[in-house]
Amino acid sequence: MNPQPCAPLLDPFRFAGEVDGRPTALFFLRNARGAVVAITNLGAKVLQIVVPDRSGALDDVALGYDSLEGVRTGSRSMGAFVGRYAGRIGNARFTLHGHEHRLTPNAGEHCIHGGPRGSRHRVFDARQPDAQTLQLHHRFLTSEDDFPGTLDLQLTYRLDDDNALAIEHLATMREGASPASFTSHIYFNLEGVGQGKHIDNHVLEVPGAKSVLATTEDGIATGEQVSLAGHVHDLRSPKVLGKLPDIDLSYPLEPNPSDATRLCAKLHSPASGRTLEVWTSEPLLQVYTAGQLGTAEKPDLGKRGVQHRPRAAICLEPQHFPNAPNCPALPQNLVSSGRPYRGTTIYRFSIHQKEVGIH
Repeated sequence: MNPQPCAPLLDPFRFAGEVDGRPTALFFLRNARGAVVAITNLGAKVLQIVVPDRSGALDDVALGYDSLEGVRTGSRSMGAFVGRYAGRIGNARFTLHGHEHRLTPNAGEHCIHGGPRGSRHRVFDARQPDAQTLQLHHRFLTSEDDFPGTLDLQLTYRLDDDNALAIEHLATMREGASPASFTSHIYFNLEGVGQGKHIDNHVLEVPGAKSVLATTEDGIATGEQVSLAGHVHDLRSPKVLGKLPDIDLSYPLEPNPSDATRLCAKLHSPASGRTLEVWTSEPLLQVYTAGQLGTAEKPDLGKRGVQHRPRAAICLEPQHFPNAPNCPALPQNLVSSGRPYRGTTIYRFSIHQKEVGIH
């Protein structure tokens, strides 16, 4: 018999509704070991991940909301699959093939995470072929998000029996060409998501990075890279997050010519014994310790009435280079009819009885 979760599973009836004339729903992935992942097709958002701790007790390690209304009024990025372009694009514009494309600003004068009509705001078509797989689809239109061309996104979530959540996407252009970058924006706390819990005792390592992207004061990548040697956020060896300032940085990874997944981050909770490994085919990892979470005037209430606060979670977001369309020095990811964009990220949960070495 599988152990029962410490936290109640989300109620699918509270996610049945309609947004922009399209039906919304909640889907569960379940494996043979009792792990559960809950996903809504609004923004393809992962709202709950239930996995065991070192004692075998199952608990929820992903921040989220317990209703459709909560998803619509809460943090728009929480748990979302972000596109058509993850991160910030400076001044909400870029030039492609000699033509300037103006986007809708939604972060001051800049565009972030695909703009106000990006995928995190949209209802995906969804089908669940089996208990461990969810398939979703969304079509990006220039008339809706201002990016050039029509792009089809096929997205698959798969939970295996080793407690690994694989996220695979295939983006193809039906017409034209467009820059694209997708990422998963799950908020993790390996101690669970109860009231008052934070990530300061978590230990993080990003072994495959030698630099971070330089940015302006408002977070726009300049195209330059800064060496991690002597950097306060050098994560090439394990670091306790509570000993570091807030992080919202882009870590370019080692080149990956085969497009195979490789380890890009390892997160560990000494309190729970849970370890999260992040494997990806993407070229860059965005690390965000959620220093701005819940800082708005209106409280941001999650599951079980938990008030989201700064550093209550961490996001580990594999993607392409932010603001690359405006930075010729950065690798570009242009999708066209003859060049589809495939990507895989795997969040693999395990238990470590012994503590990891910390430097």
